[in-house]
Amino acid sequence: MRVNPEHLITFSAVAELGSVSKAAEFLNLSQPAVSGQLRALSDSLGAPLYTRHSRGITLTADGVELLPLAQVVARSMRRVSDLAHERRQLLKKHVRLGVSWTLAAKAVPLAARFSDESLKLSLHSDHTPRLIQMVAEGELDATLAVDASQVLPDGLEARRFSSEDLRLIVPTGHRLAESGYVNLSVLQEESLLWPMLESSVRRRAARILQTSGVIPRRELELGSFLALKAALVGGLGVAILPRSMVALEISDGHLNSVGLEANDITLGYHMVSAPMAMLPAAVRQVLDSLVH
Repeated sequence: MRVNPEHLITFSAVAELGSVSKAAEFLNLSQPAVSGQLRALSDSLGAPLYTRHSRGITLTADGVELLPLAQVVARSMRRVSDLAHERRQLLKKHVRLGVSWTLAAKAVPLAARFSDESLKLSLHSDHTPRLIQMVAEGELDATLAVDASQVLPDGLEARRFSSEDLRLIVPTGHRLAESGYVNLSVLQEESLLWPMLESSVRRRAARILQTSGVIPRRELELGSFLALKAALVGGLGVAILPRSMVALEISDGHLNSVGLEANDITLGYHMVSAPMAMLPAAVRQVLDSLVH
């Protein structure tokens, strides 16, 4: 009769721990399951392998003879499992990271940080809902998302790593350029430039304006953040954005950032992935770098 290797592993654990209950806990099995495997092993060998007493178990002569062989099988299976785990870690040197359009500027230093390492980091930009769906479907290992406190697909979690306030972005030389903070009411005299409809920034800014009851003098829809920035620099209007999205243009002297006197202007930036303990080491390494 063919002997099941799993039964030998279970027998080895019971013999080494001296207890069926302790072995069941160690193997993450129920006690009936462990007892059933041991009975099946005894039936296969045609001899009892142990006797039970109040302090645990005592091996029979047949059990003592079998134990070294069972231990070899258990060690070999543990080594195979370790090798498989190590191999998966070696293979997982390519990390596919999603990045919300809003966070694209923050991804550049991240990419530079890993450019000299054996780890390959691929960045994919899109809108937050689509990126989260790609993580859920296994197309991405994780994503950096804006306001990911929404209901997430099963198996995913969001961990906040940073935040940023929305600001009023105006061209240099604009009448509000040197203001410290302004009330939303100033937009009643302005042309407001909007990013694409799918943008998390757009949704938040629209909600703030709706709550305040402020209606801009004129509104202009732009198809991308690139077009929005070009329109800002060209003096076509003002926009509500996080400062990081136009940091280069501000540094170059083309735009200015003005604070907003309004509620609910803080954007939460999140890492969305499977629980950290379930992620390959390379993915954890990239995500850990965001908070250290």
